[in-house]
Amino acid sequence: MTDIVFLFCALILSVSCIVYFLSRKQLLRSQSKVFLWILIFVAFSAVSDIVSNYIENTCVATGSLYTIQYGTQILYLMSHQTLAPLYALYIMMVNGVGVKRGKGFLMLFLLPMFLMILLVATNPLTNWLFYYDANADFRRSAGEVVIYVVSGIYLLVSIYFMIRYRNAVSRSTNLAIWYFFSFTVVGVAVQLLYPDLKVELFAESISLLGVMLTVENEDEFIDSASRVYNRQAFQSDNVRMIHTGHKYAVVCLNLTNMRFYTRMLDYNDMTEVVRMMAQWLRELSKDVTVYRVTPNNLALIVLYHDVEQVGAIIDRIEERFAEGWVYKNVSLDLNTLIRVAMVPEELSEPDLLLELAEENAEVEHRGVQVQRGSELYFITRRAQVEEALKRALEEGRFEVYYQPIWDAEKDRIVSAEALLRLNDPVLGRLAPDELIPIAERNGMIVEIGLVVFEEVCAFLSEKRVKRLGLDYIEVNLSIYQLIMGNTLERFREIMKQYDIKPEQINLEITETASVNAASSPIGVINDMKNAGFTFSLDDYGTGYSNLTYIISMDFLNIKSDKGLLWDADKNKNSRMLLGDTIRMLRRLGVNVIQEGVETKYQLDFVLNAGANLIQGFYFSQPLRPDAFIDYVERFKGVKSEK
Repeated sequence: MTDIVFLFCALILSVSCIVYFLSRKQLLRSQSKVFLWILIFVAFSAVSDIVSNYIENTCVATGSLYTIQYGTQILYLMSHQTLAPLYALYIMMVNGVGVKRGKGFLMLFLLPMFLMILLVATNPLTNWLFYYDANADFRRSAGEVVIYVVSGIYLLVSIYFMIRYRNAVSRSTNLAIWYFFSFTVVGVAVQLLYPDLKVELFAESISLLGVMLTVENEDEFIDSASRVYNRQAFQSDNVRMIHTGHKYAVVCLNLTNMRFYTRMLDYNDMTEVVRMMAQWLRELSKDVTVYRVTPNNLALIVLYHDVEQVGAIIDRIEERFAEGWVYKNVSLDLNTLIRVAMVPEELSEPDLLLELAEENAEVEHRGVQVQRGSELYFITRRAQVEEALKRALEEGRFEVYYQPIWDAEKDRIVSAEALLRLNDPVLGRLAPDELIPIAERNGMIVEIGLVVFEEVCAFLSEKRVKRLGLDYIEVNLSIYQLIMGNTLERFREIMKQYDIKPEQINLEITETASVNAASSPIGVINDMKNAGFTFSLDDYGTGYSNLTYIISMDFLNIKSDKGLLWDADKNKNSRMLLGDTIRMLRRLGVNVIQEGVETKYQLDFVLNAGANLIQGFYFSQPLRPDAFIDYVERFKGVKSEK
């Protein structure tokens, strides 16, 4: 009766798995549905085999009892023939190959299984697979080998897809499938060699239990608030879909004014609102999978049959969000930016799709807007620039130019701003306004900042530069350099290498960075000041800092933003504001650098307002190091020109 014990264990395990699976599973993917059917067929096989073996082991069956014994054996074999094909199909679902396959593919793939079921069903007529002898004992026939051969072929198909598309799923998923898959193989081999030892179903049940607790356990992929898939699931699904060559659409929803309602409603109410929207999106189509990528961003993967299907879904989303949402008599008019990318025609990298899904609109727009096609060029452009930055760091392509700063009182060039330049062999010359934000976004600004700092130190150590009598060089410092690590220590190492003193370098931080520095980086700024560095405030007039805070930071210089100067040429109010700002700062005893001076009119205006340091094309554009030295050596002063 040992065989009955193994079968009962298989039944208990499979039924327990079914109950646990259904109670825990929040979202049923196609792969999960296939997995559930495997569990059901294992349980059904166990019940059938228990009945058949019990009758065989306890008596010599005759009459109706024999019919039951024979019938349950037929049912066992029929249900058991489904396991190898369904497991192969499950593997294809997990790695993405079997996702969104048509009925024709499924029928062709499962055709051998249906033929084997037909072969089992006709066994009472042929006895080709098995028969019972005069003592009602089970006996195998030669045809049973065919069943094992077909199952073996499906087994090889499973192994092929596991190896072929191993990069489409995570390493942990691969390990789990291989490990628990081996249980099934061992169980089949043992029962093939020892037919009376009924361990095959038991081994399969253990295998399925392991897969359920690992591969099918999606707790880490579920967003608890919205009860849809999360950012990690979005990234994982894109990886496997792209690796397996699928064509699909990614629809990203950026709810641009979501924060306003987050402050209005409490957490529980806001959670219900998000669930309401997510549930509506899930019901759009069975071909849609919904993800909550960030608190303000939802994303959909649409496995379309034709492009018109995607258009219809977008139209419904646009119409629904334009209509607005109502929760507890509160009307929520969510400004929504919908971005649509076709994969792989428009975007074909998982990281770019994740960036698209996480992207927040830089400018608030009312209502619902849709961006697609060429309007998403900024994502691919950003990736191209990132590659250019990597190339520049690896190949040493960054250059530092110097733009002179003129002192009105001394009538000479007393300083210069070090400016980053990059001429990429693929993209050509890239503007700093494009480079810097991307470098800050991906963290490369730290290494790039060190490259600039070392170039400046090497420049200051040259004999010709020392003879120029410059007070210092202005070097831009990103707030990310203050946040991310040991910037001061690395600056010290570089200065020691070139024998440069901190007083020879003045660090510029933007007004926005200065405001942010009121929190954690303030300690780093103070450490740098204690080490001998001075600071300038760059782009004053573009942020939100107040004068009290500016005075407390003890800046050496404050640089007035060029945008305000250029606007002053055509706007009387801007002209008054600029003049009053410069005069106020000078009365506070602060040096004012006016950048962006390009004309004599602008120069006279800011000088009359009190600016004492001038930077701009009126004097010179940014120059290569040798050209800058030549310029300063030739400069005779503005007053001498008069």
